[in-house]
Amino acid sequence: MTLGKQTALIGVFAAMTLQAGFHAGLAKLDITPPGPIWLSGYAGRTRPSQGVSHRLWAKALAVEDGRRGKAVLVTTDLIGLPRNVSDIVAARVLKEYGIDRARLFLNSSHTHAGPVVRPNLMTMYFLDEPQKKAVEDYAVKLTEDLVAVVGAALGDLAPARISIAHGKTGFAANRRVRTAKGVSFGVENSGPVDHDVPVLAVRDGSGKLRAALFGYACHNTTLGGDNYQISGDYAGAAQLELESMQPGAMAMFLMLTGADQNPNPRGTMAHVEQYGKALATEVNRVLSGVMKPVKPGLRAAYQSVELEFSPHTREQFEQELKTG
Repeated sequence: MTLGKQTALIGVFAAMTLQAGFHAGLAKLDITPPGPIWLSGYAGRTRPSQGVSHRLWAKALAVEDGRRGKAVLVTTDLIGLPRNVSDIVAARVLKEYGIDRARLFLNSSHTHAGPVVRPNLMTMYFLDEPQKKAVEDYAVKLTEDLVAVVGAALGDLAPARISIAHGKTGFAANRRVRTAKGVSFGVENSGPVDHDVPVLAVRDGSGKLRAALFGYACHNTTLGGDNYQISGDYAGAAQLELESMQPGAMAMFLMLTGADQNPNPRGTMAHVEQYGKALATEVNRVLSGVMKPVKPGLRAAYQSVELEFSPHTREQFEQELKTG
């Protein structure tokens, strides 16, 4: 995945606000696993989670313009959503609420301190039968929760104003280090980064903030594989911090194109809180400044692209293990 100027935050919502007759609805559901569960993102873990640092949430923003067009954006504090979850959710949302796939935007923060969502990355883990069941049960419950949060947001539609502006914060660093043997993980100070922080504000008719949707292009990998506590990483910390700064408003984080980016430095909960606070503080500063109203019209598009893997033989894998 390559970096680009982060207009992706308003991809579905670009040019969708009709100031007269515009409506928005909000909802959130706690999707924290009920007990110990295998965490996703790192293959080196040897046991299930132990405790919770941050609760995990699914949050939905439903939008209706003056032309009766609707779209729903859902954010989740998860590693990602496999197609066997997202496809079922999309089919049910279409059947139950009339929202087609192009108008349902599902995004995950890509936290590496959240649960395995079956079948994503299942080849990385060696789960015993109780943990297999825990992971399977979680995916089933998650599917129900995502459909429910969409319905709740659509049931909350009320007159609203939406505006956008951008900030910047600099803790993301390029992690693709070029060496004589190829590319490895590390900190590449000369590599491309995108420190843009797009912010979408949803306010009621009186101007009171109802929600802030903000994005950043950086892996949620502040915590490493030695962490066994459930957490939203810096994105979870940022949402909690912003909601404390803006009582009564809902904070939503959108992961942007940060495949080449890691927080730097990283490794501790102190770093998580530091970056969460830095991001929330910048979003709060943007919210207090001049923001541009998003203009009329709702447009949406969806395309699924199939990518084929290059052929790779057993001999090639064995050679790569030897050369490291």
